[in-house]
Amino acid sequence: MRCITVLYPNKDGVRFDFDYYKKKHATLIMRLYGKGIARYELRKGLSGPDGGKPPYVATVNFWIGDQKAFDEAQARHTEELVADVPNFTDVMPTIQFDEVADQR
Repeated sequence: MRCITVLYPNKDGVRFDFDYYKKKHATLIMRLYGKGIARYELRKGLSGPDGGKPPYVATVNFWIGDQKAFDEAQARHTEELVADVPNFTDVMPTIQFDEVADQR
């Protein structure tokens, strides 16, 4: 199984609207990608290992359900999704494509 990890850096004064992300952005992604995405998970950073500020304000994982459908949707909709980012945050994320090596 493959997934995508999206990391939003927790810079000083960062803005991240979790409500907008859940109700608008994630809903848009799930609609546009259809069966290309099996599920997603949005996490809010609470603290770093030392109890200090977390390195990321938000982390999102998308599990790819159908690789072909995902690739087709990505080719068609990436620009639209990137254009929506300023509606919920003022930082650009780091995006990584992963292969799940183990899960329990």
